[in-house]
Amino acid sequence: MQYVDESLSDDQWICGQRFTIADAYLFTVLRWAYGVKLNMDGLTHIESYMQRVAKRPTVAAALKAEGLN
Repeated sequence: MQYVDESLSDDQWICGQRFTIADAYLFTVLRWAYGVKLNMDGLTHIESYMQRVAKRPTVAAALKAEGLN
C-alpha cells in the first residue's frame, strides 16, 4: 500500500492527470482493503484519492444505488 500511496503523491490519478479504468479498479480494491480492516494508517495520499474518486458524480451515484455510501 505504501507504493500506491507514494504513486499518488505526484498525480491526482493513478495513471497521471486523467481518470482511467485503472482508477475505477483501484478504488474498488481499496474499498475492499478498508472493508477487511487493512491498516491504512498514514497513507494520506490514498485517503485523499478515495475522497476524490467518491466525489465523482457517477461514482457517488453508483455507491448510493448499491447502498455503499
